[in-house]
Amino acid sequence: MKEHDCLREEIYHVLHQYDFRPLGVNPYKLIYRVKTVEGVFALKEIKYPEDEFWYIYSAMEHLASHGFPTINRVILTKDYYPYAEYQGKRYALSRWIQGREADYSHKGDLKIAAQTLALLHKASQGFIPPPWEERIKWGTWPESMMGKMNQLYDFRNTVSLKNRKTLFDRIFLAHVDYYIGECKKSLDLIGKGDYAKVNEKDAAKNYFCHHDFAHHNVIIDEKGRGNVIDFDYCISDVRCHDLGSLMLRVLKRSGWDVKQAVFALKHYDKVRSVSAKETGVIKILLRFPQDFWQVAFAYYIEQNQPTERLLKKIKSWVLNKPLREKSLRKLAKLI
Repeated sequence: MKEHDCLREEIYHVLHQYDFRPLGVNPYKLIYRVKTVEGVFALKEIKYPEDEFWYIYSAMEHLASHGFPTINRVILTKDYYPYAEYQGKRYALSRWIQGREADYSHKGDLKIAAQTLALLHKASQGFIPPPWEERIKWGTWPESMMGKMNQLYDFRNTVSLKNRKTLFDRIFLAHVDYYIGECKKSLDLIGKGDYAKVNEKDAAKNYFCHHDFAHHNVIIDEKGRGNVIDFDYCISDVRCHDLGSLMLRVLKRSGWDVKQAVFALKHYDKVRSVSAKETGVIKILLRFPQDFWQVAFAYYIEQNQPTERLLKKIKSWVLNKPLREKSLRKLAKLI
């Protein structure tokens, strides 16, 4: 039997655990698009531990039961279980959300996305998660940022001793001191107290973050509503982690146009008021050089991506350094 026939048979065994009559299955990105008599659905293999799945499932159910239904809610099997199992693999099924991916360079889409995120955060209040410690991130920013800064020091020291340096090595060494300095600035901002106060407040009310609010995870339907998919990375953390990440995505996508980031903040704030302390936390997130650390970590530790791709990433990050610095200074005065 051919490999794709085996796969098709496996998927159909999974689908027979649901109350649907399948008509066809097609791979789509990292999931399967399932057409049935009853409608179209998305099937996804669960590749993380079962306890971690329960955190994600519980977070989505919390949103659905607290006034935020526009998500790819997990559908139960015939046995009323949130996932199907076949040959040691687990799969989750959800409805296929008809619509288009948001375009964060388009103001209309960005407005919908920002307001959708604010609604999600409001609905997340009161979430009591299952005990999966890796998803509980309250108060962890200082330790995480310190750890990443120390890794940059370690990479610098190791690469400096290499007799033969690659092009990536040379670019990294030319810029790493600047980004270590950015880490120090972020840690200095954390020490001023806004983060601790915002963290304490959000933790007390048990909010959580989507943690991957990329444009392709916001689907705008025919009614103009923002639907949120892919909760694989959701965590218990301060809400401005999501908001700051959205603003950072917008900044990078727009060539560091401050107006676009402020626009996103403004429309989020119309739905859920953002405090001055929260904007202080957003400044910390924007300042911390996560992308530079990430590309270095991928190159020196993970070593599972093509070198050309990582070279392109580090070149892009360092070439945009002057624009980034100018935008962050301007943004610090505006928010």
